Amino acid sequence: MEAMYKEFHSLWVDRSERAGMAFVNATTRALDASVEAARLDALGGRYERASAAMAEAIAYGRPRATGLRDQIRLLLGETYMVYFHGLTADALYAPEALPVLAAEDVRHHRDGGSLTHHLRGASEAVREAADEIVRQMTEGTFRYTAAGPFGRAVEEAREQVRWGDMDAAWHTLRAALPEWRPLGPDHLAPVGLCADPLLGPLITPERGRELLATSRAGQQSDAPAPAADLDPPGLAWLAEGDSGNFLVSERFLLVEGVEPVELPSRIGADEATVLDEPMTLRDPRMTDQDVSTWADEALTAVGRAGPGWSFAFEPRPGASFDERRFVSPGIAASRGTRAVTVWSEPFDGHRPGVFHLSVTENGEERYGFTVQEDAVSRHGPVPGALDPDHLFSPDEPHDERLGEHRALQALAAEIGIRLPRFALIRGRLHTLRTLSWSRPPGPGETYVTLRVLRQRP
Repeated sequence: MEAMYKEFHSLWVDRSERAGMAFVNATTRALDASVEAARLDALGGRYERASAAMAEAIAYGRPRATGLRDQIRLLLGETYMVYFHGLTADALYAPEALPVLAAEDVRHHRDGGSLTHHLRGASEAVREAADEIVRQMTEGTFRYTAAGPFGRAVEEAREQVRWGDMDAAWHTLRAALPEWRPLGPDHLAPVGLCADPLLGPLITPERGRELLATSRAGQQSDAPAPAADLDPPGLAWLAEGDSGNFLVSERFLLVEGVEPVELPSRIGADEATVLDEPMTLRDPRMTDQDVSTWADEALTAVGRAGPGWSFAFEPRPGASFDERRFVSPGIAASRGTRAVTVWSEPFDGHRPGVFHLSVTENGEERYGFTVQEDAVSRHGPVPGALDPDHLFSPDEPHDERLGEHRALQALAAEIGIRLPRFALIRGRLHTLRTLSWSRPPGPGETYVTLRVLRQRP
């Protein structure tokens, strides 16, 4: 009987909407009052209680409840069937809701086609805005904006994110959340953040819960316990791999006292002077090279490696390390400063593991070493903390990367650097094609030129 009673109300809501009439009785008035109370609960950080009240109202077909609860569900990572009922066609809320749906469309290569269903009853201005949002999403140029202090925090966080400081960016947003203000009475949270190519990855389900538990829009409540930071310290995490088995090998350059924007003039291929726009390390452009010759140019992600350091990082290098032909980019990068170069190719059962570390200063290599299987070659006076004889043991399994773990841990402690794991795996970073990491062929040496063409869908 209760289920039939709920169905009766849902059917009459649909029928009344089509007829342009309001369906009102004691039950609908009580439910609508509970939805309004739930809205205030949500703004006050009591999102679980608010979500339960809205779910009950949705069962009776109360249309406002769905648009409100979808905002909570999205931030909790429950993206299935999130459509912001009625908000996408409303000129007031469309700038916040439409980008989320457009991002999902573009992610699934639908070019915004499914948005038509969510624009029923929308004005021509809203439809034009939707087309522009889809264009920006397709080109990766969409930028979430907000008014007031929270909007200023968004811009500060964007600057932090594009250099890899994603934990710091979340701290910036989190501190400004109490200052956020809704666009109208059906707006609960800055859900449009989730659609931003740079800032969206910040909003993990854990951080979404923290956002929802933080009082906003003038409401008052105790601050929730902060979600844990996502980046581990130092560099040793590189030897631990990742859940997607993406960072199985890498090479990177660390430069002291140089901003990331200065790296192109130091190590850019073809005298590059600017960085490319941010992209993910899984973007096909990061691995797709039409021509491979003796020149070993690396397409690297660029950012900050802690206070006073910048990095250029390439996952899964296409070339293998060859000490006879290797030319450290740190030589060019270290003009007037210091640079560290690391190249790691773990043992994979088919090729021997290689770990190279070198430090250059003012254009000259100060010291370095290469460990290949059980052989160690040295250059210059390696500090005791980085002595490969102490870090690598021939008695340990090659596939566990224990020596590499210790070497990276010691390197981070020695010079105080880190690499941002979350930004490298999940974020978008500026990119740079570097000068070659290998020397030209010498007299009498031969090489093969290969052209690799990938058919794109």
